[in-house]
Amino acid sequence: MKNRTRRWLILARNWGIFIGILLIIWITLLIARPNIPYAITEKYFHSRKMDRLSEMTHTDFIEDICDPQTEITYYSLDALMKGDCEREDIRFTDGLYILNDRYYIHNMDFEPLLEETALDGYGTVTMVHGAAQALQDLLTAAEAETGERFRLGDSYIDGAVPEKDHGNDCYLLDYYETSEHLTGTSIDLLVDGVDFRTYMRADLSKWLQDNAWRFGFTIRYPFWEGEWTGVFFQPWHIHYVGMPHAALLYKTRMPLEEYIEKNYTARRRYYMIDYTDEDGTTDTYVIYRQTPTEGTIYIPDTLSDVEVSFDNTYGYYYVTGVLS
Repeated sequence: MKNRTRRWLILARNWGIFIGILLIIWITLLIARPNIPYAITEKYFHSRKMDRLSEMTHTDFIEDICDPQTEITYYSLDALMKGDCEREDIRFTDGLYILNDRYYIHNMDFEPLLEETALDGYGTVTMVHGAAQALQDLLTAAEAETGERFRLGDSYIDGAVPEKDHGNDCYLLDYYETSEHLTGTSIDLLVDGVDFRTYMRADLSKWLQDNAWRFGFTIRYPFWEGEWTGVFFQPWHIHYVGMPHAALLYKTRMPLEEYIEKNYTARRRYYMIDYTDEDGTTDTYVIYRQTPTEGTIYIPDTLSDVEVSFDNTYGYYYVTGVLS
């Protein structure tokens, strides 16, 4: 009996030492690197319920989307990229363009996609079609809901000028050839009083993690997804993907690379998902990819509010639109 009691006491002591060490490590991280304990808690213990999304379905038949004989129009890619499409509700955003340490900047001109936009109270940004207005909505909501304001960091940078070095403030300095700031799809949202290592101390930073998706943005470099993205964790770096992709990325916790690979690898397949907006309006989104035909892509006339993106990995073009 005494030996058994002694063994239990030794076991309890060892477990106590182990738990004590874990607590010391956790407290040290909370003080020195609050981004990490926040990310661990959010990734593994925080539920992300998304009642606004239905289950994704798919069809291999375009007849389920439109009449292919009378309801399809071909559009010039060159005109789309220059913003010269005859339909104002079709935008070339490149929101699903993947750029990382495996896929370098593609030989394409982003200049025609870019718009210089004056944001109310935040200065001017240069971003792809539609992203700046979404950013304005995000900044306005953040200020209204938290009483605090973001400070704008890098958005688009000229390819002729190397990206500035953030020194010791970054976990991992981006390779210049793989910086998303070269595309105009992304922006860094900073908070006064906190640096990159302590970013998640701010309530405004936590708001961004939970709400960026509502405005079509995703946290481009989630925690512990460096195998996919090549970057450990950058909670300040948001990337415009539009709806419903932003909602799906938030719900599944996937980085953009994994999301594309696991959802849209089948050609000539049309994916459909219902998304209910904050005002209660439900839209059915259609997502598909295609290869261009003689410099054109087809878009069903039954789709509205269409966004088009090039795929830097396999050379496809993604079309996302609302089914009328």
